[in-house]
Formats: sequence, C-alpha cells, structure tokens
Amino acid sequence: MSPSSAPVPGASVRRLLEVATQLFRLTLVKCLSLAMLAVLCEEVPSLYWMASGHPLDRGLPTGPTYWTLEFLAAAVTLYIASAMMLQQRALIAGSSFGTFVALREAARRLPLLLVTWVLAQLSLLVGLSLLVVPGLFLFVCYLLMLPVVLFERPNPYMVLVRCVLLVRPHWWKTLAALVIAALVVLVFVLAFVAIIGIFGELVTGPAFQAIATACSIAFFAATLVFLSALVLTLHSAAASSSA
Repeated sequence: MSPSSAPVPGASVRRLLEVATQLFRLTLVKCLSLAMLAVLCEEVPSLYWMASGHPLDRGLPTGPTYWTLEFLAAAVTLYIASAMMLQQRALIAGSSFGTFVALREAARRLPLLLVTWVLAQLSLLVGLSLLVVPGLFLFVCYLLMLPVVLFERPNPYMVLVRCVLLVRPHWWKTLAALVIAALVVLVFVLAFVAIIGIFGELVTGPAFQAIATACSIAFFAATLVFLSALVLTLHSAAASSSA
C-alpha cells in the first residue's frame, strides 16, 4: 500500500473506510474480471443443484456430489480471490500485472492458503460450539487471513496466530468497520434489487433474465473488490500498529 493511501496507526473507523473506498475506486476496473470469475465459480454448486431438478427454496441441498462441488467451488473461489488481491496490491503499489500473472503467483501460495483455510474453519467450528463468542472473536480476526498468507507467508498455524495478534488490539474497530461496510453493501443490494424489479416491468422474457444475470454478477463482483480493498486496508493498519 502506498504511503499516501495507507492509514496511519490508530486510524479511526471512518478513516479506514475512506481509504478502503479509495482503493476500491483505484482498482475496480483492473480487478473486476477476476472478481466476476470468482462469483461465477461460487455459483457452480447451485447451478448443478438446479440443473438436477432440485429447487433451492426447499431446504438445504443434500448429497455428496453437491457438497463436494461446494468444497471445490469454495477453494477455487478463494484461489481466484487471492489472485485478485495480489493484483489489487500491485496496483496500489504503483505497478501492475495481468490476470494470468496474478493467477500464477496465487498458485504458488495455494497449498498454504488451503491448509490455513481448513484449519480456520475447524477452529471456527470449535469456537462457535463454545457459547458462540469465541467463534465470533476468531471470525473477525480471520478477516486478515488472506493478506497474511499472501504477504507474510508463515506456516498455517502461525497465520492464524498472526491474525489474532494483529486484530486483537483493534478488534472492536475491525468489527465496526465490517458492520458499517456490510450495512452499506446491504443498502446497495436493496437499491439494486429495486432497480432490477423496475426494469423487469419494462423488459420480460429471456432478454430480461440475461440482463439481470449479467448485472447481478457484475454487482457482486464489485462488492468482492470492495471487501478485498477493506481487508487490505485493515491489514495495513494493523501491521503498521504492530510494527
């Protein structure tokens, strides 16, 4: 993160969100293609389930094939998101590299990322079973997992420890930034749904479905770019404070 955009140690929640928004605007166009690919990968299990004749509004999907696809889709989505974050970080630093270079660099860190991710899920499961609060604490700490893996690269156990050490002094501030960002995204989601609803009154049939699907993918991809910018900002602020 460039010195001009990096939040100073002890920055307020407002300042963190301002920096994240600046980074989002700076990197949106370059990172949107990878973000859209990540959104599409995440939808593969649902598409398979619907193609198999099972509506998604009748309870949780079952069957080993669906859950195998769910796991693989989550892993691939995480991989593509890590490539997008690498590309985003390079843009922030004043350099740039293409999509294939970002994917190649992310592939080098993929084994560490996947093992860390599995350990994080297990620890969250244990934490949520212990009166919920420990799981919530770890969930907020693990928001920084991806940048710690990508830019610090210790072993899987130390990644999780590093996340806790970085976030613990600023846990409430990190949670506040996450909640405010989630509320802002929710407002945009409601506005987006309303616009699509109005548009649906004007255009019907396959044309509307195609346009609505493309707009939905682009919208959620932009949301992913923003959340990545927020995580990068939180990591930069926490790392600066701990230095």
